[in-house]
Amino acid sequence: MLISLIAVFRRYARHRSELASISRLDDRMLRDIGVSRGELASRSYSGRRPYP
Repeated sequence: MLISLIAVFRRYARHRSELASISRLDDRMLRDIGVSRGELASRSYSGRRPYP
């Protein structure tokens, strides 16, 4: 149980780190990759579960 709790925490931390990294991009870069600033959080959750 403790191991699965640690794995959940690591996935959540990785997710937050990735979201912070992409949030640092300027609006032009985000537009180039097809994402608006308002979509960052919702798209970061689509297709995967960062934590249970």
